[in-house]
Amino acid sequence: MADAGNQSVMAPEAAASSPPPAAPPAGQTGASSSQTGVSSGQMGSTSTAVEGPGQQLPGTLPPAAWAGLGLTAGLLLALAGMGIAKVLRRKKDAGVSAGRCVTIEKLHEQGRRKSQQDSFFVSAGEDAPPRELIEQGPGLLAVVGDGMGGLSNGDQVSQAAVTAIANSFGMLQGPPEEVLLTLLTRANMAVNDMLGPDGLYSGGSTLVMALLREGRFHCLSVGDSRICLCRDGALFQLNREHVFREELYLRAVNGESSIAEALSHPQGSGLTSFLGMGQLKYADLPAQSVEIRPGDVFILMSDGVYNALTEEELTGILAGGPGAAEAIRAAIQGKDYSNQDNYTAVILRC
Repeated sequence: MADAGNQSVMAPEAAASSPPPAAPPAGQTGASSSQTGVSSGQMGSTSTAVEGPGQQLPGTLPPAAWAGLGLTAGLLLALAGMGIAKVLRRKKDAGVSAGRCVTIEKLHEQGRRKSQQDSFFVSAGEDAPPRELIEQGPGLLAVVGDGMGGLSNGDQVSQAAVTAIANSFGMLQGPPEEVLLTLLTRANMAVNDMLGPDGLYSGGSTLVMALLREGRFHCLSVGDSRICLCRDGALFQLNREHVFREELYLRAVNGESSIAEALSHPQGSGLTSFLGMGQLKYADLPAQSVEIRPGDVFILMSDGVYNALTEEELTGILAGGPGAAEAIRAAIQGKDYSNQDNYTAVILRC
């Protein structure tokens, strides 16, 4: 699976009293219109006596020449107008097609676990079609939280985080990155308040969020849940996972351990940043947003999905058209793993 090379940034502290400072939207481009001007030179004429009817004044052009200049200027203006109209029409068409994330599929299964610890939220409802939210409204927000089964209260932690986001999203304005960081801050504060100072590390949850607005895909993540894009038959991971393996790689490169140990460490998949630890160690905010293209398929998923299916299997399902959620469910159930984890996914087809 290709890695988009996103950068990790230190997340806002949970005790912050105000949302993070606004940052200009990543990847935002301002459309500039080109102006086509036609400049005409002024021709000076001198007055002189007219000796006879039909005689041309010195220093002036004959009527036929004036007619030719007028026709040429008219053609130039018409061509310029056609060119500008074509550019504007092309931009308008591109913007409309880039906003057509109209199909939302959801998958939420318990697997073989005793309880469901995953939570999810999608802001679109019957009264607010996804296309209108993306093109004209605050955007379409999708969230997945994976409660940590190795700790207690994983289900409550993921629910607290996702609920805080769902309750806050409609009240926020500003650049997409500011909105996502503010939502993460509020989710982390809700979890910390629920656990209390003595309950930190007793429960935890990952979190992935995606905000689709004005034809662009913005995302933020904490933990090891994944955000991927299926485009042209290939699958690209858009976020970086916060797992111990990444730190082991750096230790090996710096000569503190061997590469073989980094690749085979039994605790390599352990989380290094998650909601429930108090102050977050990492939060992944990609340096640039993704321009949405017709045919793109985005998926937010817990590890119960990508650990159960191979990259080839998942890519084939997402590229196969509508019905991906049901196809993923059938494929995982067909594996019949005895230790199948909870598996949750939100699929956005454009």
